Amino acid sequence: MKRLLIIPILLLFSLTLLVAQDDAKARAILDKTSEKYKQTTCKIEFNLTLEDTKSEKKDMIKGDVVIKDKKFKLTVPKVQTYFDGKTQYVYMPKNNEVSISTPSLQELQDSNPALILTSYTKHSTIRFSLDNKSNLPYHVIDVFPDYKSKKGYYKVIIKIDKKTNNLLSMHVLSQNGVHTLFEVTNFEKDLKYDDSFFVFDLKSNPKVIQNDLR
Repeated sequence: MKRLLIIPILLLFSLTLLVAQDDAKARAILDKTSEKYKQTTCKIEFNLTLEDTKSEKKDMIKGDVVIKDKKFKLTVPKVQTYFDGKTQYVYMPKNNEVSISTPSLQELQDSNPALILTSYTKHSTIRFSLDNKSNLPYHVIDVFPDYKSKKGYYKVIIKIDKKTNNLLSMHVLSQNGVHTLFEVTNFEKDLKYDDSFFVFDLKSNPKVIQNDLR
């Protein structure tokens, strides 16, 4: 799951001016949701849709991620990503190949949904969307990046369930016209996973090609 998240600076600046003041209640809701994913071992099943607004092409993949504290295992078609809190293993079964690395915080934020939410909201202006209505079962919150941060997106639309504070979806509107929609299809919490689940077992796969990038 690579960064798919640049619209001219002038437009980005104008959007920031329109929402110059944070909405404390909206930010508090996102903070509560973000913390929720850090406090339990959980599994998130999702659909990820990439839409190229220029070619009008859409691609959708299904996947799931298991999160335990700073550890996670992300599974999407053709790729399995393991992170044990320090080392990341990206395994491609079709190629019988695994790449081993020590990822940066930015790289982790692009892979782990719990960190993705934090990375979008940390240096941003947050407000309830104009589409947010009291009769809806979810909150609709808009996130605008600080124009000085040179992010690759100009707006993120986040939906949060009002009763459970679960993340329902994140729609990232990118400057290059390729928008990303992350939709949660199922969420399970308070699960039990041994730490070994988040490590690619090299001993059990002695014939796998290893690319050690550390």
